[in-house]
Amino acid sequence: MEAGADASQLPHIVTVGRYRIGRVLQKISLLWSEQARFTHVAASFDEAVAQVQALNQRQPIDALVGAGASGAWVRERVDIPVSMVEVRGLDLLQALRQAKLQVSAEAPNVGLVSFEAPSTIVAQFDQLFGLGLVQMAYQGPQDAAACIQKLQAAGVGAVVAPGLISDLAEQADMPSVLLYSEKSVHQALGDALLLARHKQVERDRHRRLETVIGQLQDGVVAVDEQGRIRALNARMALLLGAEVQALHGRLLDEVAPVLKVAQVLQGDEGGEEVVQLAMRTLVLRRAPIWENGRLTGALLVCRDPAVIQSADRSLRANRSQRGAGVRWRLEDYVGESPATQRVRQLARQYAATEATVLILGESGTGKELLAQGMHRASRRAAQPFLAVNCAALSESLLESELFGYDEGAFTGARRGGKTGLIEAAHTGTLFLDEIGDMPLALQSRLLRVLQEREVLRVGSTTPVPVDVRVMAATHADLAAQVEKGLFRRDLYYRLAVLRLQTSPLRERGAADVALLARRRLASRLGLKDEQFPDSLAHTSPQAGLNALLQAMLAHAADYGWPGNVRELDNWVERLLACQPHLCDAQGQPDAVRLAEVFVECAAPTAPAVVGKTRLKDGSREAEHQRVQQVLQSVDGNQTRACEILGISRATLWRRMKAAI
Repeated sequence: MEAGADASQLPHIVTVGRYRIGRVLQKISLLWSEQARFTHVAASFDEAVAQVQALNQRQPIDALVGAGASGAWVRERVDIPVSMVEVRGLDLLQALRQAKLQVSAEAPNVGLVSFEAPSTIVAQFDQLFGLGLVQMAYQGPQDAAACIQKLQAAGVGAVVAPGLISDLAEQADMPSVLLYSEKSVHQALGDALLLARHKQVERDRHRRLETVIGQLQDGVVAVDEQGRIRALNARMALLLGAEVQALHGRLLDEVAPVLKVAQVLQGDEGGEEVVQLAMRTLVLRRAPIWENGRLTGALLVCRDPAVIQSADRSLRANRSQRGAGVRWRLEDYVGESPATQRVRQLARQYAATEATVLILGESGTGKELLAQGMHRASRRAAQPFLAVNCAALSESLLESELFGYDEGAFTGARRGGKTGLIEAAHTGTLFLDEIGDMPLALQSRLLRVLQEREVLRVGSTTPVPVDVRVMAATHADLAAQVEKGLFRRDLYYRLAVLRLQTSPLRERGAADVALLARRRLASRLGLKDEQFPDSLAHTSPQAGLNALLQAMLAHAADYGWPGNVRELDNWVERLLACQPHLCDAQGQPDAVRLAEVFVECAAPTAPAVVGKTRLKDGSREAEHQRVQQVLQSVDGNQTRACEILGISRATLWRRMKAAI
């Protein structure tokens, strides 16, 4: 045995034999002690079987070595590989020669005893050479003594026999030679070592399999090619209604016919099936086991549907937490106006950095879309993107959501505590919407996170380091809030490292409005943008939608879009809902009906409406100032001013005239 090797890891081989063969086995096995652990059972037949089975319960046996009738008897009654000591031709001749030299004139014959029937070949050999052989066979200890008497009666002076007969002959003063040579014993021990190593590999593999399936919450059972249970976990044993050890070796089809393992043992890949087992509804999956291209068994897994549903909910929740906020890309901030292009360009530049971003703009101008797009275009794209609306939660609830809490931090705190969004967004991005509405007390805590890059849970004294990028958004004028003492100045400058100002829809021009409306309508109809509007001409239910859309946009040419993109979405929904009412008898857009649907709905809240409704004085003055500023910036070039404002020459002329 190699230095440092553990003897308990060596294969365990048991030699079985009484009398002379037992002593030979014990002597020669000492020569193999560095390659295996040997135990000798000095018994034969049923006594040997009982001792081997008892020993196997205490110390699993990898292989047995036996000889003669007793060895064959044991081999038929135990489920352990057995290497038999074989009688070889040259060894037999040498044994017969030794016996012949020991006969006397009074008893000149040589006896040859085996546990099998007398050999015809040996009989022919005896006739040819005249050795005077007397062949006999015995079946067990019950006829061994009678065999000796028959040999004496046949004038046998010396005997070649297995261990029991050999010892009985010696007791009867009859010289004997052991039938098995030491060379044969050596060969049997070598064969046993190969069997033991193979069995040890099989046992180790079986232990690994049971260790793996034992850790699973599902019920798992593995069967061999005959359908007998070879491995199962405690969960499966509970479903089958018996102890694990009691189920080993039993036919699974007999234990639980509903599992129907026969088909999968023919190579069928199986699939999933709902079955009733032990008064439970389970999802059963079967799969064949292939080894070296040969089907060696099958694996069956029984899952509780509730566990599957719970896992599905967890996966969807995790996917929602990590990726649902990342459904938008920067390309989804559509528009071709200079203001829109400038925002996209800055957002792409900001995505490549790690600095905090403050996104400013009216409600409905795509602030969260830009935050998602920047996250998706950043190196953190594969990490969590978590968002929270700071205006939607009370101060205490927002604190626990953002920072989390330890167990026992307050009455009703969840057992084990709760991870806050800042911790959950580790390595990813945290989007704080409506940051201007965050209470001052929480602003101080958020400032520490940004400065120290660590978060302290409510009720905890141990800060947790975090790697998180913060993006914030607000429709409020944070600079003005800072001057009024409503927002911390130091936090403002921490947040406003990079600033992104979105433009309201009224400043992006008619071209952007039309493009957005087309995108929304195409998405609503399940079409790709490039398919719209051409596909509508061939789709009868939507026929005429493009014409209606154009008519709607024409009515909205001077509209102020106070609700921005959200309001435009409402208009598209209204267009789809009222489509039949908006067309005349010929299926063409009806201007009066369009005015009824869109002008009246918009009039109460819009600063400017289409049709005959006048602009409010404040909105008119603001638009006039905007027009004059743009005209001055382009030295009165009306064409250039129209491009910047996103309006037509006619609209520019009307606005200039209305201001006079």
